[in-house]
Formats: sequence, structure tokens, C-alpha cells
Amino acid sequence: MFGWFSKRPDHPLADPAAARALIERLRGGDPCGRLDEVRAYLDTLRRSEDFAPTTLFQVIEHLDEAAKPHQRRLTAEYVEASRMSRADDIRMWRAAASFWESLAASYLHCLDVAQAADEKTRGEFAPLLAIACARAIRAVGAELKWMCLRYQAGSQRLWTSAARAYAQAEVAGVAAAPIRIYSVSYSESSVLREYLRVLVLGSAGTDVLLPAQVEIAERAIAWFARGFALHLLPDERTTHYVDLATQRPPARYGPDVASSPNRRYFGIADARSDMSALLQVVKVRETLPDSVRLGEKHGVPLVIETLEHLLNHFSVNAPRRGSPRTPLMTRLLVAHGYRLAADCILREHLGEQARVADTEAWLACDESDSGYGAQIAQRPGDWLRIGALVAVRTELARFWGLGVVRRLVGEGDEGALRVGVRLWTKAVLPITLTAERDGAVLRGLLLSDRPDENGRVDVVLAAGSAAFDGAYVVQVGNGHHRLHDGELAEAGDDYDYMRFRVTSTAVA
Repeated sequence: MFGWFSKRPDHPLADPAAARALIERLRGGDPCGRLDEVRAYLDTLRRSEDFAPTTLFQVIEHLDEAAKPHQRRLTAEYVEASRMSRADDIRMWRAAASFWESLAASYLHCLDVAQAADEKTRGEFAPLLAIACARAIRAVGAELKWMCLRYQAGSQRLWTSAARAYAQAEVAGVAAAPIRIYSVSYSESSVLREYLRVLVLGSAGTDVLLPAQVEIAERAIAWFARGFALHLLPDERTTHYVDLATQRPPARYGPDVASSPNRRYFGIADARSDMSALLQVVKVRETLPDSVRLGEKHGVPLVIETLEHLLNHFSVNAPRRGSPRTPLMTRLLVAHGYRLAADCILREHLGEQARVADTEAWLACDESDSGYGAQIAQRPGDWLRIGALVAVRTELARFWGLGVVRRLVGEGDEGALRVGVRLWTKAVLPITLTAERDGAVLRGLLLSDRPDENGRVDVVLAAGSAAFDGAYVVQVGNGHHRLHDGELAEAGDDYDYMRFRVTSTAVA
């Protein structure tokens, strides 16, 4: 089955019968446990010095294939889960990320063994060199995606591994050669294309995307990768660069970036027009073409938002921030979720203190007109994710502000986090809405200090509590006002951001 040499290495997997039994035993079962088992076998292979490179490649290949059903199942469960316990989150993430790290290291080890071998052995391995490089880079890309799913920056090791594999293929003259990376692959790829996929994903600003959008972005990058370009020198479509000799991630290219023989310059190039065309088709048809595989279970709005993000992020002219940041060091009280946020805001309005158990203390490190950047010593719980509703208040502020988490960057699965909060307003007013139809009373949070030019005001309510075709009476100060023609501007797990028209003053 594995094409063993007559002289077997002193390793359990060197015996064909034992190897077949192992592969069979790895079918089915808990995906986390199975991936941990495969990772353990991969780790033992890297400690063995008896394998010839071709044989070692074949053993790694079969362990790789045995793990595929489990890693696909684990990815689907993790991305599609609406809620999961913190323990399950960490367990699934660690199993997947550790597996991909070990798989990439194993293919790189195989390349090292081949490079250190005699000329005859290197010649026997030569037909596999590009495939081993491409698989190592693809495993690095999969690990990077899992880092993005948990909002962690790619480690130096990750970028070093990808650069090593690409550089080896480039030196061997096989980086651009078309190859079928796996026998079941839908189409051919190349080491160059796999490296570009990792570089583009690592530059894509995934810290502002939902986990489902990270999955969409990764699939879109793979789909359009044939149109990406990497060059020895920058051209008019270059947006980013990477240095093969350093352990640094890719960075934005600019006129102040010095040239270097170790640097490679890249961008989405020809893929921009194809991506733009697909975006227009999806907007018009409100569905994805059958031929495009970006994840059948993800909604069209998420696909549109993700494609727009990628096009904006990889524009030749770097996207600018809406408002400048000002350094700030102050304690930031945070209440998460609609129920706690509404309760803290109401207590403040009544002159009471928020309950200690209802708030968390973050360190605000900068602010802008649109919100705050903050640091958290450790993850506060499984509620913290992109789109989570938060009420925030600095120590010196008179009122609570309200907004959502828009950026997350982690420093380890248990380590510190940098969080970006986009505020809708820095002063929220609790209100009571009484339905004209049946007198039902709703609790809400008024964001607008006055109607806009279209006569509308913004109100945040508990998810699903308002009737869009209903009219409501609210009291603000001494005045009673009529709200109607509600429109849903944004929705989260537990809140609806509504816009109502104010057309008349109701009689008290």
C-alpha cells in the first residue's frame, strides 16, 4: 500500500499491516480526538531518523488523508455553531490548529530529509518536491484560518514555514509548475498559488469579520487565487509585500518600502475584476451561481459584505480610517448583551449605580469619534465576538454609550485581546414604547438626540420585540411622540437596531 523499501525503519508505521489497521481505526469517532491521534503520529514521525524521504512522504500523505473527514467535520461544526461553551470552543480550536501546525511541520521535515539526502535519493524524491511544498503551505494556510477564526495574529513560525516551503520550490524552479496537490483535487494548483492564498488571507483584515465571513473569505481567496500575482518588483497593481528572509507577516506596500532581493510583491491583480463581477451578480440575483463554491450554508448578505470587504481591503489606494485615533488610558466599564446594557443604562438614568456583577472592566487605550480601542487581560467569555452589543462608559463620562464589537485581535487562546468597539452614540436614553394597537409596552434605547433630515430616529430593542407595521407612543422629557414605519437597520443575536419615522406629537 505504501510502497515500502526492503529495509524498514524502526517505527510502528513502517509495517504495512499495522499502517492499514491504523488508517482503518481512524475512521469515524470524535473529530477532536481523531485529529489529536493523527497529530501524535505525525509528531513521532518527525522524531524518527530512519525514513527515506519518499517513504516518509507516503506515510504523512496517508495520515493526512485519514484526517480529512475529521477536519472538514470539525470546521463545519465550529463555524456553523451559533453558541457553544467556552470549553468546547477551546477544545475544538486547539485540536484543529494543532493538527494543521503538525501537518505543515511534517511536510517541511520531509523536505529537510530530502535536502540532506544523497544525490540519488534526492533524485527519487524530486517528482514529489513541489507537491510537498504546496501541501506544507496549504496546511499553514489552514492553520492561519483557524487563527483568524479566533482573532489571533499569525505567529512568526507560521510565516517562516510558508516562506521556507515557497523559497525551496522557487530555488528548484518548480514554484509555478502546475500540479495536482491531492488526487481528489478539483483542479490543478501550484506552489506559487498556494503561497499567494496564504499571503492574501494573512493580509485580508479578518479581525473585523465574523467567523462565517472568515470561512467565506478563505473560500473566495481560494476561488480567485489564479488571478493573484506575485512579482520580484512592485507594479501598478501591487498592494502588499512579504520578505522571505524574515519572520514577519505580509505588510501593506507603499512608496517608502525599500526594495530588497528577498522581498516579493503581490496583490489580487486580475482577480479584482472577476470578484467585482461576481459581487454584482450576487447582488442582482440574490443568490450565488451554482458553479461558485463559497459555502452553501452562508447567507447572501454575508457573502456580499465579505466580497466588498476584500475588494476594499485590497484596493491599490489603502483604505483610510473614518476618524483619527487619540491615545487614551482609562478604565472602561462594559456591559454586554441587550439585557445587561439596557439595565445599566436605565439604572444610570434613575441615578443608581450599575451592579458590579453586570459589568466588566477593560482598559481603553485609544478613542476616536467612532469608538474605542481597548485591551483585555484575558478572554471574558464566549459572548465576545464580532457584532456583540456592548454598552460602554469611561470613568469620567456622564452617560453610557452603545455600540458593537467590530474588531478582535488575540494573543493566544487564553491571552490578552485587543478589541475595537464602534459606538453608535456616546449618550443613550432609555425609553418606553407603548403600542397603539394593543397597548403592549416595550423597553428600548434611544440613540438619536433629534430626528435626522428624513424625520427618523434610531432605537435599539430586544430582538424580535417590535412589529414593523406598528406605531408606538414614547415619552421623551415632557413630550409624547409617535413612532411608526419601522425599518430594521441592523440585527444581532439579541437586539434589533430600528429606524422609526417621527411624524406627529401624540396627545398624552
